[in-house]
Amino acid sequence: MKAYTKIIGITMLAVLLVGFGAAVAMWYDTLRVNTYIHTGTVKVKWSAFNCSDTGPDPQAPGFNNTEQKDVASCSVEPELYDDYNNTVKIKVNITNAYPGYAVNITMVVDNIGTIPVKLLNWTYSNWTYDDEEGLNVSMLIPSDTQIHPGGNITIIMQIIVLQNATQGHDYYFDVEFVFAQWNEVP
Repeated sequence: MKAYTKIIGITMLAVLLVGFGAAVAMWYDTLRVNTYIHTGTVKVKWSAFNCSDTGPDPQAPGFNNTEQKDVASCSVEPELYDDYNNTVKIKVNITNAYPGYAVNITMVVDNIGTIPVKLLNWTYSNWTYDDEEGLNVSMLIPSDTQIHPGGNITIIMQIIVLQNATQGHDYYFDVEFVFAQWNEVP
């Protein structure tokens, strides 16, 4: 019986070794994925800006300048640059304005990023003396503000000095435009 148990033990050991040898000899192949993700950028700048007053003073409806007088003046210039020398803030100066004087400030926004953007919102702030009654300021913004990389849109700010503007007064306000990636803007 001892011999019979030894033979069964040796047989089982042989079967295990054959099975283990087959498992080690099994062929296989492995696939791997290395993943690298580089995110895009949302980046806009002012590329062009100008004022419609380039000669005789432009007038609001109901006013006229038949004598072609050039009394007031308007200028638009860069005020702040980013780290890459892109214009990110412009300054509008209107001097010697009077009731009826009306100008359009034309501003071109370029998408210099890699992701399409849309205008999320825009706001006025920092009105001087809470005197916005002396001016009528409005924006002409395209209905579709989506700008693809390398593209641009034009925004026009209309400024009209009203009859109840204060003589010898300085008016000041800021306008801020916020652009966001296109899929975040309703």
